[in-house]
Amino acid sequence: MTSYLIPNLANACRMMELVAASGSGLTLSQLEQQLSVPRTSAFRILQTLCQQQMLYKEGKKYRVGSSLYKMGLDLLQHHHLHQLAVPVLHKLTIHTGLTSHLALPRPDGALIAEVCDSPNPSHLAARPGFLADLHCSAGGKVFLAFNYFDQLTTLPGLQHMAARTPQSITDLAGLRVELQSVLGRGYALDDQEYQANVRCIAVPIRNAQGSVVASVGVTGLTSILCKQRIPELVAAVKQAAIEISLACYRPALLANDK
Repeated sequence: MTSYLIPNLANACRMMELVAASGSGLTLSQLEQQLSVPRTSAFRILQTLCQQQMLYKEGKKYRVGSSLYKMGLDLLQHHHLHQLAVPVLHKLTIHTGLTSHLALPRPDGALIAEVCDSPNPSHLAARPGFLADLHCSAGGKVFLAFNYFDQLTTLPGLQHMAARTPQSITDLAGLRVELQSVLGRGYALDDQEYQANVRCIAVPIRNAQGSVVASVGVTGLTSILCKQRIPELVAAVKQAAIEISLACYRPALLANDK
């Protein structure tokens, strides 16, 4: 069957795998060395992948492109966690009147996997497929606190902490203090740090082993998601996280209790 293989197609698939696994992207030289292919061939494959938006070039490095992200999200439509989270998101949106979302952890950002718009959407919430900055999004802070706290200095998503608003935390010392608070209270808050006049609350979703595999959150204008509502909304989002965890991992959780 090896006679039917197309070498450059196999190399293209391997390139996408390597770039996706790297987190911070790879250069042409790095890909050339890891695949042991001629530089000219590697360059032509990369140009094709970029043209198809499977990858994109940032500086000297190649990173995962929008088409590859979309492919992953299409697969998520059939993912167990995603399927079971959707009805909980709808329930959360109806209860709070806010847009709710499900996010997944990545070393370079919080990947928005699903969004349920409020009855009166402001269109301020990110869309599925959006990769939110880790340092100034509520979901990103959840993942930094619970998944990546010991990797802050080397994490690809923190190599450049952009000041999205004047409230954005852009230094590691300040971020560590914020993440300690997230760990202590069990939820993260984006208080106008990503967009002006917008707040977001996010809570971790845990699997049967207690690992954080996703986050659930709500987003709204500060006039609606006011500070007085935060305790009430945190309780609602935490309940949603519990419901998603139970829906996805109840058999394993029950087995662990025996």
